[in-house]
Amino acid sequence: MWYIAFTLGLMGSLHCVGMCGPLAIAFSKGKQNSKFSNLIASLSYNFGRTITYAVLGLLFGLLGSFLFLADLQKVLSIALGLILVTSFLFSIDLDQKISGSSYFKTFYQKVQNILQAIMKKADTYPSILLGLANGLLPCGLVYLALAGALATGNLLLGMAFMFIFGLGTIPMLLALSLSNGAMPQRWRIRFQKILPYVSLCFGVFLIYRGFVVEMPTELNFWEALKNPVMCH
Repeated sequence: MWYIAFTLGLMGSLHCVGMCGPLAIAFSKGKQNSKFSNLIASLSYNFGRTITYAVLGLLFGLLGSFLFLADLQKVLSIALGLILVTSFLFSIDLDQKISGSSYFKTFYQKVQNILQAIMKKADTYPSILLGLANGLLPCGLVYLALAGALATGNLLLGMAFMFIFGLGTIPMLLALSLSNGAMPQRWRIRFQKILPYVSLCFGVFLIYRGFVVEMPTELNFWEALKNPVMCH
């Protein structure tokens, strides 16, 4: 399952280039440091995001563990997959639906206020703080990954899934921040349109996994295919 998490982060990070990229670029420019210092700052920023993702994965993995104990892991995998596929077929913006909810608006506003305060004093705050806060911003790609963490049905596996997902998002955002936004704006806009297709593929995977694979607790997809449960 770990290659799924990393691939989801790597492919989905093309979406991040358009959404979170400008923030990372603005932060690196604000530092006004040498290239090496900017590299360290960018790595710290991205590692901060990954830490936040891991904590979120721990929480969603814990929730999934209760569902696993209730023998609902297969049902959960299929249900999550159907939601993702349906959102693609009917062009439903899950990102907007979730972030627009009254339950989340107040929380997201507080996170944005924290980010603005850090950005105003970028030279005095460590880069990792911006990354930690940025990881809490509404993001459709993160919601996808959290669905995967929830489906692991395990606290530690959920945390590991989100940590590896975070690592997958780093290469593209790191390259963008170090290039000072050299990528044309039109390409960043196009990349934002990739997320629905990533969502569709991940949704199909979750549905297939729920119907076909005998659910191993470690959620090792390929091992489950290579070693199917045999009847004696």
